[in-house]
Amino acid sequence: MMTIDEIPCASSVDGTAPLVADAAYTPNGTPKPLVAVMHGYSGGRTAVAKDLRDFAARGLFAIAPDMRGRGDSAGKWDSGGLDVHDIVDGILAAIREFPREIDANNISIVGYSGGGGNCFAAMTRFPDLFHVVAPFFGISDYGLWYETCGREDCNRVMVETLGGTPEEIPDVYLARNACLAAGNNGASKLHIFWDEEETQCPPVLNENFIAAYHAAGHSNAAAHISRVGDEYRWRHGYRVDNPMLEAADDIICDEVFSPPPDLSLPLTGTLTVCGYLVTRHFQVVVEDGQRGAVEVGYDLRGPEPVVDVLSNPGEWSVSVSPDSPLSLH
Repeated sequence: MMTIDEIPCASSVDGTAPLVADAAYTPNGTPKPLVAVMHGYSGGRTAVAKDLRDFAARGLFAIAPDMRGRGDSAGKWDSGGLDVHDIVDGILAAIREFPREIDANNISIVGYSGGGGNCFAAMTRFPDLFHVVAPFFGISDYGLWYETCGREDCNRVMVETLGGTPEEIPDVYLARNACLAAGNNGASKLHIFWDEEETQCPPVLNENFIAAYHAAGHSNAAAHISRVGDEYRWRHGYRVDNPMLEAADDIICDEVFSPPPDLSLPLTGTLTVCGYLVTRHFQVVVEDGQRGAVEVGYDLRGPEPVVDVLSNPGEWSVSVSPDSPLSLH
């Protein structure tokens, strides 16, 4: 019988607590792939409650976090900043609490609108963690999203939350442009869903990410674009409003239940850090994790990781640590 549990945790970055997530699963002692399902820009975990049940019914361990400052989670929501790190803290809390029910080597993420933005950010900031990444009509670049005026109401919220427009505080929006870091992760299986008539999060947000991803030489992305006359339309919203979105579960679950690829970073390489970056071997933070983007080179061939800043156009402060929360699971 399916069980719904509430999982509280605290931020491993700044201690914000409680951060709350719901989990849906069938408790049978069999390790299951975990999928995190992310709510939209101004929503909460209750908006994806049906997703949790649907994924759990297919044999997954599904969790839905409330972003910090949303729903029952404490703290101040920061629109694609540390709130993305909270997702991973929730995942790690679930693994600690339910070790017999979760396959810790098979973790995926799905999200809608702002939750799709979380997917792009999580994939590029945690480049060796996720098996499947599935953003629906997501936000890959918050500065560009502001400029498209796809959602004037969200623009107002974003300006109030972040403290200004992209023109006024470009460093802050730079940290929220996942397209800059699209080359970080070519191992995860990326499935991007949108409709050709999408206006709230315009298609250019997906197209730009895919272009940057391909320019980096990666080929594990699939674009699922619904069009007029198609049987299923990936129209903006949640599945409670647009049941057609459930049809994507076949695509996502087929991928999730396939053997995960080797997500390990190459032994040497370069990575783009938009605000912060967390790997299984090291983590990098620019300023307070909320502003700036730098390029780093790394070498994992020795007993300790070696990480050097290669490009820092804003002369931001950069901290590098060999400690990583991902090394513990």
